[in-house]
Amino acid sequence: MKALFWPVATHGCESWTLKKQEEIHIQAFENKRIRKILRIPWTMLTTTEQVYTMAGAESELLDHIKSRKLRYFGHVMRLPHDNIESSVMTGLIEGIRGRGRPRVCWSDNIVAWTGLSGVSLLHATRDRRRWSSALIYAANHRSATTAL
Repeated sequence: MKALFWPVATHGCESWTLKKQEEIHIQAFENKRIRKILRIPWTMLTTTEQVYTMAGAESELLDHIKSRKLRYFGHVMRLPHDNIESSVMTGLIEGIRGRGRPRVCWSDNIVAWTGLSGVSLLHATRDRRRWSSALIYAANHRSATTAL
């Protein structure tokens, strides 16, 4: 599964803005692929937990996408200050926002997953040890919330 489906499913995932609906779609994609590999028809009426137990696997695709996105953010923030990618990610681009509810932006995912925001997030990315501990925290926090 990791050799056949993941490269196609995660192509360019570092640039995605993950909303709750996209997370549900990614999880459904992984569930369908596991059922397809094991040849479990929908008429068999097995739960997702039973399917993963039969496969001897865990749900990993969404966590993999989130970790790639966090690693990419850390990489870009450690680049020199005059690059355009870090300017876009930190929101230093001029312009006005339209009316209505603010959309979920790319950096909102990073803030939600790491528990850091603003200047502390930028300082954490500059220090590799602190950033790796923030990634470990985010991975543990994700697995704890998915278990609920």
